[in-house]
Amino acid sequence: MSEKKSFSLLNGYSFSFEDEGRNIEAWFSALSGQEKVFVEGTLVSSKINLGAVSSHDFSIAEDSYSTRMNAVDLIWGPYICTLCKNGKEIRRQKLVFPPAPSLKSTFRKISYWVSCLFYLCLYSLVIFAFVVVKVYWQLPEESYLALFSVLLVLCFAIVAYTFRKWSARIQIIEEEIP
Repeated sequence: MSEKKSFSLLNGYSFSFEDEGRNIEAWFSALSGQEKVFVEGTLVSSKINLGAVSSHDFSIAEDSYSTRMNAVDLIWGPYICTLCKNGKEIRRQKLVFPPAPSLKSTFRKISYWVSCLFYLCLYSLVIFAFVVVKVYWQLPEESYLALFSVLLVLCFAIVAYTFRKWSARIQIIEEEIP
């Protein structure tokens, strides 16, 4: 397995290959469909692709290279990137997402219910604090909009934290070429 690379839904996925001392990086964004290939940090190919399979062809000195991206499933992956040199596959990497937990096993875990109780208490505390502040300072009705905004941001922060925790388990695995 290669060293762990950073993953971000907003910043995209990246595969790095080494061939004859050359660093070749294939990057793509699942959100925009933008794809780029870099050699030693220099952009050599770029395009937008909304399909499950794509290819980039480029040359380095007298060698012709191509990267081939294959999304087995656009949502759940895995994403497979293959580096070809002079028409022959030489390296392959697979981006593997962690398995989604089954709802049945999630609902049975005590930690799930404890975290639900914690967030429920946290939301209740925030709502109570806003109500007390509104009554004490006799705030206008527009303060409810502020309350809603704060709660919305809090919900997004919790979802972002959960997604970041899940994405930390994503792996890029080197595969053998037969």
